[in-house]
Amino acid sequence: MKTAWRVALYHLALTALGAAVGSAAGVVCGIFGAGLQAITADAGENFAFNVWFLPLAGLLTAAVFRIGGGKTGGMAGVFRAARGESNGVPLRAVGIQFAGTWSAHLFCASVGREGAAIQIGAALGSNIGGNLPLRDAGRLMTVAGMAAGFSALFMTPLAAFFFAMEVTFVGKLDGKALLPSLAASFAAYFAAGRLGLEAHTFILPVLPSFRWTLLAKTFALGAIFGLAGLFFAFASRALRRFFHVAVKNPFVRVLAAGVMLSCLLYLTGGRYAGLGTDLAEAAFAGENMRAYDWAVKILFTAATLGAGFIGGEVTTMFAAGAALGAVLAEPFGISVQLAVCLGYAAVFGASTGTLLAPVFLGGEVFGFAAAPYLAAACLAAYIFRFGQSVYGQRIFPRALHLPRLRIPRALPLPQRLY
Repeated sequence: MKTAWRVALYHLALTALGAAVGSAAGVVCGIFGAGLQAITADAGENFAFNVWFLPLAGLLTAAVFRIGGGKTGGMAGVFRAARGESNGVPLRAVGIQFAGTWSAHLFCASVGREGAAIQIGAALGSNIGGNLPLRDAGRLMTVAGMAAGFSALFMTPLAAFFFAMEVTFVGKLDGKALLPSLAASFAAYFAAGRLGLEAHTFILPVLPSFRWTLLAKTFALGAIFGLAGLFFAFASRALRRFFHVAVKNPFVRVLAAGVMLSCLLYLTGGRYAGLGTDLAEAAFAGENMRAYDWAVKILFTAATLGAGFIGGEVTTMFAAGAALGAVLAEPFGISVQLAVCLGYAAVFGASTGTLLAPVFLGGEVFGFAAAPYLAAACLAAYIFRFGQSVYGQRIFPRALHLPRLRIPRALPLPQRLY
């Protein structure tokens, strides 16, 4: 009986601590998100001027990393801390993510924002939990902080909870992290909401009555979305390796890449700059989309992050998936809005190696009336990503065996360019 009470009190303490971490992360990420909204609005209004300062944002990011004593490990470092393989996420990651992500968005870089929010939440959780005399608290609060950061920025607490549960391991859920992560996710959601952040939602028109043929179509669409996620994983890995092999000096690398990206973004009229929310909204509205929009958005993001800028990939995954869905709607004979909903969620799931998170994300953003079709599309995308993602997750040995494709480490380079 004493053992049962101790276990119950232990999990109760973890849940309370998760709520505290979520509240702290919600406030910090709420400030981060509010600032990011103002910055992206300015970048959109002054695109033709701001975009030319993108190389300076890269130099600032490289300098902040150098002053901060080197990189904080990025998302891979967060995953290692969440698995208990490192001493945690350093608190300096918060300042680095603020400076690097805000400057990248101010100068129109094609990056997301979830990487920053997750690392901010993980750093807060790791440092809060790691300094308390509670067994395994540092590791568990790192996971809770990941959920809190995602929830605060996107205002999707259920998707954030499942994302944090799925993304660290493939094929395994950490039972001890369930309650604190759920508490952290909802606490962050409410805290960020009090600071004025709102979910970016779309209203689906009335869906047709359930038909097996429509379900089959959505599964086939999901397979294509899975291949798009595989393309994102390949492009991210190949371009990161290309830049780091071609130019060893991080300052020269981001300066040269920043100049190149500024020119390309300007030549494309800013269509692929920033988060990509404008692209997603245009796709949902049924505006004229180009067949290659989704691939170009992916390549811009992969090149920007590969060169050394920071931010994230998830929001650009949403945009790429929405653009691809809009293009495929007519050939598959389904409504543009439903196809955009499926692509928005399924490309995110395929790119990050998650299955439940994209289903709940689609439900929270588009409404749960589309849940059966979201489930079919996300399942197909999960299968047809062939075991790859943009993150370096660890595959649990007893995970469901699905087809896995080996991605080459890099594009061939004859010699170092600099």
